[in-house]
Amino acid sequence: MKKLFIVILVFLPLFCYAQKVKIYGDLSRLDSAKQYRIQVGSFKNSTNAENAFNSLKRAGLDPSYEDYLDLKRVVLAGIDIKYLPLLLDSIYNSGFREVWIREEKTSSNFSVVVIGSGAVTEINDLGDRKDLEIVQTIPSFNQSGSAANTYQSNAPLVFFFNDKIYLDSLENNIAVFANERAVDGIVTINEGANGYAVLTFTANDPLPEGGEISIIMRKGLRDAGGNEMREDLHLSYITEPGSKTNFSNNYGFESGTDGIIFTGDGAIGVAKGSLVPYEGDHYAAISTGERIVSSGMAIGSSSSQIQLGPIQEPFSFLGFHYDFISAEFNEFVGSEFDGNAMVTIYGPRGSHTEIITSVNRVGRNNSRFTGYPRMPDTGDSYAGHTGWLYYSIENIDVGSPAYIIFTVTDVSDDIYSSILAVDALELK
Repeated sequence: MKKLFIVILVFLPLFCYAQKVKIYGDLSRLDSAKQYRIQVGSFKNSTNAENAFNSLKRAGLDPSYEDYLDLKRVVLAGIDIKYLPLLLDSIYNSGFREVWIREEKTSSNFSVVVIGSGAVTEINDLGDRKDLEIVQTIPSFNQSGSAANTYQSNAPLVFFFNDKIYLDSLENNIAVFANERAVDGIVTINEGANGYAVLTFTANDPLPEGGEISIIMRKGLRDAGGNEMREDLHLSYITEPGSKTNFSNNYGFESGTDGIIFTGDGAIGVAKGSLVPYEGDHYAAISTGERIVSSGMAIGSSSSQIQLGPIQEPFSFLGFHYDFISAEFNEFVGSEFDGNAMVTIYGPRGSHTEIITSVNRVGRNNSRFTGYPRMPDTGDSYAGHTGWLYYSIENIDVGSPAYIIFTVTDVSDDIYSSILAVDALELK
């Protein structure tokens, strides 16, 4: 009854204001328990958007921008319906004669892809009493929430857990916001070498460049034993622009850097110690450390990426050669410290993520790695590597333009560094 009373009180003045301000949206579905977003304008010209923004500011309101395609929307976000009549009055007095009202999303909508056994459909580990934890994130920052945190606008978000994920607990517990607007996408759950979940979120549409991104993994997420996380995880950053040039026919990294972006510690390299190109004179490499393969530093001292794209020519097959090197060999084989390499392919029709390899997957089946400065960067005197191995993915259907992102990360530590070198790609 109370909810009905509030809605009636709101509707009466709303219909009155509808005579002065044209309202778009389904007013019959307004709910006092939800929040709403009011859009007062959508502009191609940034000056017009700024003028509208400033008009609302002068009226004492708190507007924000929302990017949509090539338009810049001016909106009022997170509005309770009881304040709508008062806000419409201020909007009218600011010179606006029409608005869009839509429900504010509080979590992301996503489809789920499971590769391996990193997720369960029922709670089956009743003896487990340990809290679910996120032990590593990509991006990872030393100062969570700092305005200095930046990350590529179209790069995937990755979360490593200490257990398998109970699939039914995903709904409403993953929220990604771009400029305060919920972002939809694809969640891929891979199985790590320890059998636990590695969750990747890829947005359906590229995140706005220069946008404020906020991620919430809510404690309602549960593991195979039904245990929740102790608290919500919050992560925020500002997006950096992606490449403006295409990645095409430079599959051996012999022809410059068009369409190639390194984030963290990464570069195109030449023969050095045990690391020599698979073919030709160059390879691409990234590390989880500080100034190991370049003058850069890994994000949060634990992750780096190579982003290739946009790739305009459609492809359904990706093959490549890789060499995985780590200071964690062999003293941490079998431990929770598991340097990890991944690849993500995405485009307008979806995304696909796979774990290429890790320290625990390789185990002791590695060779001594020598003659490379700063490797090993800590621990004992031994660093190991796989040598060049081949990896391929078939039946890719992400549309075009597409992007390929290679990621190397330390799981559960930021001390013992790893390197992923990639060469001789095949796209067909």
